[in-house]
Amino acid sequence: MVRMLNAASIGGVAPAGPRPEPWPAPREELRLVPAAANADGAPAWHICDPVRNLYFRIGWLEQECLRRWHLGDARSIAQAVARETTLWPEPADVMALQVFLSRHHLLRRRPERSVRSWSKALLDNYLFIRVPLIRPWRWLAATLPWVRWLGSRWFLALTVLAALGGLALAARQWDVALAQWKHSLTLQGAAAYALALLVSKLLHELAHAYVATAQGVRVGHMGVALLVLWPMPYTDTGESWKLGLARQRLSIASAGIAAELALAAWTTLAWSFLPDGPLRTACLFLATTAWLLTLAVNASPFMRFDGYFMLADAVDTPGLHERAGTLARAHLRRLLLGLRETASEGASRARRMAMISFAYTTWMYRLVVFFGIALLVYHVFFKALGVFLFAVEIGVFIALPIWMETRVWFRRRAEVPWWRWLVLLGVLSALAALVLVPWWGRVSAPGVLRAAEEQAVYTPVPARLSSTVLPRGTAVDAGQALLRLEAPLQAEERAKAEAMSAAWRRQAQGALGVDDETRAAKLALAETSAARFDAERQARARELARLQVVAPFAGKLRESDDTTHPGTWVSPRNSLGLLVKNDAWRVEALVTEHERARIAVGDAAKLYLEGSDHVRQGKVTAIDDAVVQRLPHLMLAREHGGPIALSPTAPRQALKPAESWYRVIVTGVDAPVDAQRRVQVHFATAPQSFGERWLANIASTLVQHAGP
Repeated sequence: MVRMLNAASIGGVAPAGPRPEPWPAPREELRLVPAAANADGAPAWHICDPVRNLYFRIGWLEQECLRRWHLGDARSIAQAVARETTLWPEPADVMALQVFLSRHHLLRRRPERSVRSWSKALLDNYLFIRVPLIRPWRWLAATLPWVRWLGSRWFLALTVLAALGGLALAARQWDVALAQWKHSLTLQGAAAYALALLVSKLLHELAHAYVATAQGVRVGHMGVALLVLWPMPYTDTGESWKLGLARQRLSIASAGIAAELALAAWTTLAWSFLPDGPLRTACLFLATTAWLLTLAVNASPFMRFDGYFMLADAVDTPGLHERAGTLARAHLRRLLLGLRETASEGASRARRMAMISFAYTTWMYRLVVFFGIALLVYHVFFKALGVFLFAVEIGVFIALPIWMETRVWFRRRAEVPWWRWLVLLGVLSALAALVLVPWWGRVSAPGVLRAAEEQAVYTPVPARLSSTVLPRGTAVDAGQALLRLEAPLQAEERAKAEAMSAAWRRQAQGALGVDDETRAAKLALAETSAARFDAERQARARELARLQVVAPFAGKLRESDDTTHPGTWVSPRNSLGLLVKNDAWRVEALVTEHERARIAVGDAAKLYLEGSDHVRQGKVTAIDDAVVQRLPHLMLAREHGGPIALSPTAPRQALKPAESWYRVIVTGVDAPVDAQRRVQVHFATAPQSFGERWLANIASTLVQHAGP
């Protein structure tokens, strides 16, 4: 049964006579549709808004009040309901229903529009904008028989087997999959992932649409939703609330996730068997996109995605977020302020506590998500607009709800016992002290520990060893020979140049017995040639002298190449050892710009070696003014177990960090260094509060983005 929500159809004609404030009537196009009973067995109805394709669930009391809405005031409606039914409403209950109808624009009297309300609506909805494109009802009904087999039991069983087999085979090739995924982190790979995401989401929305059509629900329209200005397909299945059974609504809500999981299962299995090539790469993109986004985003019940609607249908609790949030706010007021709050849910204590816990978890989850979205819009848009939208995002979605709840506390302050205000004031004072008092004075930074002086041992030119390389750990003195090398070709060329120089000089001496004119020409040619070969001989001699590799300082050999032997040819590109001076050490630590401003030359520092409880004492001896373009060592990179992420736009071998880091040199002499180690350096600096640090970061951001 469907009834129209207007004055005539609900209960009669409104009485004549002027009123100071006309009682607002429902909009004429609204319909009242019976719904499935609530979890406690009470009857329920839906208010259908066909213009916006929205459904609002109401209970028995609200339905009885709407039937008598023509009476024109809250007291008369409440008295009529109490006289004609077993319900005992108060006028405040009727006024609460009027507020609900007005807030959701279900009354004829609309609030006055203003520039402020328009701008507020724009700021509230700029992150998610829907653009309807097509009305696919007839097309979906015509093509449904062609895809109905995708929901059969035999296809579901095959998909489960494909998922298990694909994951098992992919686990055996995990290193290959990981390497292929890392190589896809390029500009072309990002475009491929965007295309895979589009395909996955199209199948997701088509699954919603087809299952809704199979359940007899008309799909109002399909289109594009701009999520932070990123286009994503969407399907309007708002009419699914007219279904009486929760399992029918659950099948529609879960269809998108099921389609993406099926896509992930079959593409994972295909990737395991396909040879390397574009098709296998495409399967990897589709599989990773479907697995990750489905499990991480769509399945989450804490945002208004499929996971939330599935949970709401599974527990048969429409408006789960709003109802749980109301219970949680009431619980918070009772817990902190001792306010007397009546339970808004006629459910058991266990069910109410479950909803309260769900609301608290949702708040924490949304806090993280909204802050992440704020950072996203900050980086997506140009500088000035990014800062503005970041502030709007934080203000509208985080600060405003807190402010609204604080206003409720202030308005009901007379109901709060005085001792609770003291406890709350103590808690707020402790939080303020935590933020404002400068009690944290330590700066921690990653770094690499090495000897104070290090010299790699290389051959200057391709040469042949004439003696065994000194074993590692050998102590050498300054000027002591480290390698004995020989270059037969260089020696032969030097001997040849020496012989040619001597021959030309002898020829110059033999020119003394000829006539003057001929003698002068031969003498000049002989002297020039002799000088040229003499210069070549000296150059060859210098090259041979370079083969005598000696120690520039006293120290120990470390990492020497013990695999070489006399007669082995060595290349200038291969290190033959490392000479270190072990009486001192140095650390190249990396700090952020804010931390760099708190460190000065001469500050004390402590070194904590990974995997050891030994602590070294050092001192800051130098601080770079320029940003590090290359990491001091490979072990600092996150790809090799370090804490610093590399830039995704630069080659991996460039070791360019993704963020701005500055190098700080710390030196000490307390113990020798046997090997290069990754360490954590703690600098003793002046105490600073968290609030001061946050303000400094905000000011730095504003100054940085103040320009065009």
